[in-house]
Parts: sequence; structure tokens; C-alpha cells
Amino acid sequence: MPFGDNFNAERKIKTMGQAVLHYQKNGKSSGGSLGHHIDREEGKEYSYRHADLSKTKDNIYIQINELCRSPYNEAITKRIEQGYNHKNKAGELKAIRKDAVHSINVILSGSHEEMTELAKDKMKLQRWIDKNLEFCKNEYGAQNITRFAVHLDEKTPHIHCVFVPITPDGRLSAGDWMKTGKQLEEVQTKYAEAMAEFGLERGVKSERKHHTTEEYRQRERYKLDDNKEILNDLENLKQSDVFSFKAKKTALFAKLENLILNQDESTKKQIEALKSEISSLEKKVSSTLRQQNQIPKSNFLSQSQIENIVKSVSVKDYFFYLMEKGRVDFEKKSGKEFYFKTGTQKFSVSDKGYFDFKSNQGGQIIKAVMEMEGMKWKEALDFLQKFSGTNYEHISSRIVEERTQMKDNSYNLTAIMRPNNHKLLEYYHSRGIEEETIKKHLKQVHYQVRNEGKDYHFFGVGIKNNSDGWDVRSTDGKTKLGTSDISEFGNKNSDSVVVFEGMSDVLAFIQKGKDEGKTEEPNRIICLNSTSNVSKLVEHLQDFKGKMYLCLDADQAGNKATQELQQFFPQSKDLREHYGIFEGRGGSKDFNEVLMREKGLIQEQNRGLKRGW
Repeated sequence: MPFGDNFNAERKIKTMGQAVLHYQKNGKSSGGSLGHHIDREEGKEYSYRHADLSKTKDNIYIQINELCRSPYNEAITKRIEQGYNHKNKAGELKAIRKDAVHSINVILSGSHEEMTELAKDKMKLQRWIDKNLEFCKNEYGAQNITRFAVHLDEKTPHIHCVFVPITPDGRLSAGDWMKTGKQLEEVQTKYAEAMAEFGLERGVKSERKHHTTEEYRQRERYKLDDNKEILNDLENLKQSDVFSFKAKKTALFAKLENLILNQDESTKKQIEALKSEISSLEKKVSSTLRQQNQIPKSNFLSQSQIENIVKSVSVKDYFFYLMEKGRVDFEKKSGKEFYFKTGTQKFSVSDKGYFDFKSNQGGQIIKAVMEMEGMKWKEALDFLQKFSGTNYEHISSRIVEERTQMKDNSYNLTAIMRPNNHKLLEYYHSRGIEEETIKKHLKQVHYQVRNEGKDYHFFGVGIKNNSDGWDVRSTDGKTKLGTSDISEFGNKNSDSVVVFEGMSDVLAFIQKGKDEGKTEEPNRIICLNSTSNVSKLVEHLQDFKGKMYLCLDADQAGNKATQELQQFFPQSKDLREHYGIFEGRGGSKDFNEVLMREKGLIQEQNRGLKRGW
């Protein structure tokens, strides 16, 4: 019976829906787009365009083990490093084949009607999730699972269970789970038995026998060819330029993967054949790209104009621009290489190009902008035209001189005192934060940095973090002393946690409470100090079960960090919209700006803010 056809048209008898279990094998380099799709990665929306983004917050990510906390590809690599122990007769570790399957994505679901009804009953949904979790642990081994994601933002609710096929004797062998058709049938039957209590049963094994080969092919071909959305996407893909091909291909693959959920084995094979055809087309496109030396022709600019734009923009300057926007953090300089990071990514950058350690890919300036801004080739070129001539050398020199030295612990604290510097106090006053609040929660930090035989003295107001480092604000900007980490304020015994990105936001929150008559802050307040410290917050609060409120900045880095924290803490709530923190006209960029608007320090633009929560 077709998927989702839950009523017999002649008999009007209610039948059971079908349990769906589908395997997808992935090699070493095939996890990027799938990881974006499963983790709903910010800026990679093309991989989950079929999802309802308003419901993405409802998705559930179960942390079965520590691997589930790591970035997608990193988790798979870690499991292989932990468990692979396949040795030859001489007792030497065997090299893993280049074409080896590194992970298997198991999609678990059921007929659309049954799954939709099931999702409406939260208790029943939770039982279904628990049953699937039990099945996957028993079938694939809890230690092998790197993702267990429940997607509730798509048409048919389903689960992605990604596991690394490490056998008990230490081999990397997908064949142990997918050896024969009979073996797969047995798993399908076992899964259906586990799902029986939810009104889901094993699909009809002998359906194809009811038709002649040609009849069956025609019937199944119609199912796919009748999907206008898929056909349109396929046609757009064939007509796309070489630089937009990859993004369009990834989006189409995601749709095809979702479509598999609704089909029987014959149609699944047809979809896989179409994916293979598209992959072959991609090879031709890649060849064309190489022949064009990665610079396509433009209807608007000559070849020489494009080359001049590319030459005029340094990749290093672009990354320091991203740092100034708060989207990346500078880590260190080593030789001619500059290292930047986000919460989940690390980049090596020079004047000529960049390398992303997470995706294991890199390129020159156009590719960097396309990747970091989520732009198409022409959009990236327009961006670079405006950016051309902008020089961040003054920023990079100062940052490298100060931060690199400080991260190497080549600084000395000379004094820590109550804030008394007039300029620093005045700065915060201009941002709506009173002197009393500053003196109560911050320290004035004086420190010495030695560089090339000379001692340089600096000071600012700052907060100490959990690694005994300091985040310091001076009239010249922000400085990090020692190891970057989170900082804590307020009532540390509270079961309610509020998370902010920077110390100005924390102070603004405390000041707002004081303005509203609060004598003491009842909440536990955490300052990330950088979005790159998301992992440290997760580790610090790994057993936290109380209420969590997120109020990070309204930018790409803040959006991404918010999404990551919501994955690890499903009970968390994003408060930004509540306070009017959003990108665009009339929005506040952070909580400090919210306070400044309330105090009339920023001119309002016909908008009101919700108060209290």
C-alpha cells in the first residue's frame, strides 16, 4: 500500500500505518551537508529549506554520550579514533580504506498521518522517542551513536540516528549491519515490531509482485515525475552557474532525502539513481570550474575588473572585519598565518587565502565571502566591490601585538582595585549604567605587557572568568588576559539562569532590575565573554535542569550560539524578540542597547519594547 494511504477506498476500514526505517551510508567526506541538515546549522538553511523554521526550536537533540556534544564531523572522527582497532597478522593497525563507510544515517519514522497525530500527543511522542532510542542503542550500540535528532519542523516527524559502524572487535564495517537484503529485511521487521504499539506495522514485502515490471516502473516513475518542486529544482540546477551549483545541489539532495521517507524500496532506488546522476553532473561542473580558474565571466564586469577587485581585498582584512563585527574571535598568529575561531569552527588565514578546519576546505577571498556571508558568487563580488580599499592593518597590528602576547601569559597584573577612573565610569554612564553598579560588579585592572624588550602598561575595567583570566574594557577597546572563559554573576544557587554575550549586557540587565526596584539579582547570570565559549558553558552546566533564558546579540554569531545552546538545553528560551533585540530597522543589537533606548540615550524609531518576563 502507498505510504500515507491510510483508508481503503472500497471498504472504508482503518488500517495501520507503516513503520519507516531507512539507511544512508556516508564516506569520510560526505558528512558536511548532512551535518548542516541534521543540526540545523545557522547559515546553512539551504540544506533544510523544506523545514518550517518557526518550528525548528521544537526539534529535540538527545545527548546519548559525549560524542553527541561535538560538531558533527568531529564526533564521527572521535569515535573512529576511540574504537577502531583492526590489526593485521603482525599486530599493526590496518589503514582505513579510502572508500570506507565512516557513518550511517538511520532515518526512523512512519506514515504521515500516523506520525502527525502522534506528534500532537506529547506523552505519546515521548514514548515513541524513548522506544526509538532504546531500539537504536540495542541495534547500533550507544557508544557508536554520534547524533540522535528528532525533527519536528518537517512535514512528517522523524528521527536521524547517526552511528559509526565500529564492531565489538574494533573493525570499521558497515557490512556488519547492511550485509544482505535478508539482513535489512530482518531489521525492518524488528523495527516494525517495536513500533506496533504506535499503530505502525511492517510494509508489504511483496507489493511489486502485483504488477508487471513495466507497470510497476511506470507507476513509480509517475510518483517522482509528478513532484513539480523536485522537477523545477532539477531544471534550475542544470541551468545554474558553476558557483551556485553546490548550494543548489545540496538543497535538492536534502529534499530527495526527505522524499525517501514517503516511498517504497523501488522508488527509493530511483531517487538514489537520480542523486548519482546529479553527482556525476557535479564532477563535470567541477572540471569546468577548474578550467575557468575559478573566475567566471560576468555580464557586468570585465575579467580584469574582477581580478582587480579580488587583488584589492586581503582575506586577512576580511577576517578582521568579521572579528570587529563579533562573528569570529582572533586566537593567535603563527608565522604568516592568523588563526580565528567561532564556537564550532577554526580558520587559518593569510593574505592569500583561508582554510576551514571543520569542513577541511578553503579557498580565496570570493569563496570566503560566499561561505561566511551565505552569498552567491555575484552577491559576493558586489560585497567585495564595496569592501575594496578597506584596510584593517591597524586593527590586526594592535590585536596581534596585545592579544598574542597576553594569550601566551606574558603579562603581569600590577593592580586590581575598585573602579575610579573618570573616563571609564563616564563611558558606562553614557550607556545607561550607573557608577554604583560598575563599582559593585567590576574591577579596575592594571597590567603590564612586555614586547621586544619594552614594558607597556595598560588598564581598564573588567571581570574575572572561570579560568582566572580577565575580560577588560578600556577607552581603546576590549582586551582578553589569559584563557578565555565564561564569567558568573548574581545568585549562583538559583535554578534560573540568564545568559548574555558581553559584560555590558550583564551590567545593563542588573541596572534594569535595579531601576525597577530590585535590591538583589535573584537569577544566576552567565556572561559568555565570547560566542566561542559556548562549549565551555555547556560543559559547566552539563547537569543543569532548571530554567534557562538566552539573550545574546542580534547578529550571525549570536544567532548561531543561541541555536547551539538550545540544542544542548532544550528547556532554554530565547528572550531577544521579547526585548526587541533583532537585526534591522528599529531593533536593538544587544541588551545594553535595550537599556539605552529605555533611558532615551538612543532615539526611538516608532517602536515599543515589551517589558518584564
